[in-house]
Formats: sequence, C-alpha cells, structure tokens
Amino acid sequence: MTNSPAKAKSSKKRKKKSAVQRPVKTRPDELLLAAVVRVVAKRGVEGASTRAIAAEAGGGITDTVIYRYFAGKDELLHQAFLRESNAFMAEVGRLFSVLWETNLSREHRLRFLWHTIWTWLTHHPAESAFMIRYYYSASFTPAAMADYHKIWQPLADRLSELLPGKDTEALVFMALETTAAANYPVCTGWREDGAAASEYGFRRLMGLVNEFLND
Repeated sequence: MTNSPAKAKSSKKRKKKSAVQRPVKTRPDELLLAAVVRVVAKRGVEGASTRAIAAEAGGGITDTVIYRYFAGKDELLHQAFLRESNAFMAEVGRLFSVLWETNLSREHRLRFLWHTIWTWLTHHPAESAFMIRYYYSASFTPAAMADYHKIWQPLADRLSELLPGKDTEALVFMALETTAAANYPVCTGWREDGAAASEYGFRRLMGLVNEFLND
C-alpha cells in the first residue's frame, strides 16, 4: 500500500527538522576562563571576586561551580594566564623568522615584528590588560612565573642561533617587559591607540636591542 502525498510530505518535514544541528554548548570551565580575563581587565585582580567571575561567565554559573573545575580563584587565574600567554607567544613566534632576513636592516626587521605584536595586543585589549595586571599582582605565584618562562623560553632558544654568545633569555625577558610597559596605558584606555603610541613602544624596544648588542 503506497503512502499518501500528505504522509510523504509529513515524513520529509520530520527528516528535515531532525537534520538541524544544535549549537555546541560551551563548557563551564571555558566560560570561567574567558570571564576571569574580562573581569580582571576591568577591575584588576583584587576586584575579581569569585562571585563577579561567575556572574560574568553567565549560563547559570555560580561561584561554587568554580571549585568543580579549579582548586580556587588562584588556579583559575593561573590557567587563564597560561592560555592567553600561549596565544600571544604563538603570534610572536609565527613571524619570528623575519629576524633572520639579512636583506633588511635591523630596524626594519624589528619594526615588522613589532607591528605584528602591537596589532595583536591592540586587537585583544582585555586579554592584554588581564595578562599585565595579573603578572604584576601579588597573586602571580612562583609557579605561574615558572610556567610563563617555559612559554617564552623557546623564543630565547631560537634567538640564540642568531646571536650566539649573547644572553638571549635576558633579552627576551626585557623585551616583554618593555612591550608590556608600552601597551598597558593603551589596553586599559589611559592612552589612545595610534601611530604615536606604537612608535613610542617601538623606540623603547629598539633602544633596548641596540644597548644589548652594544651598538
């Protein structure tokens, strides 16, 4: 016995409906990692209470949920910092090879790398403010420093190939400090982003490199 046209049409509708994909739900721990970045960027580490972080995360998350995924606020801060630092260092490392372009002057090589770094930082103001504020806070533990060192150490190792005999670990560390100092007023809204702010930061970096290489 054949199906009637009405039944066939109804069957097609049911099949079409079942083919619609439901949106993937973001995990609570990922919501919390993103939330702590935004809260610290706006309020600083001291103003980032577990209740404020949970409220920022949304999705019905309460501050007690934090302890299901993290040992506490300190671990949440630590893990968020590692995530954002890895993203930032990946961007730096992506174009790090420009420093080996011998057909360009040192200034041109550094300027190209600086522009890449500055663009990333100014397009991620909350992430930048979070990293700097956490790094310079009392909550930044020796364990967090050790993990941070592991993240940027590969850049220092690569740079030692270009500058044998130089303390490239110290150079990378000081370059990161210089970059943070130049970017902080911008990512926190104290100073407008623009050519002047970028040039100020670049000149500080250029001066550091020239002094380090005794030029």
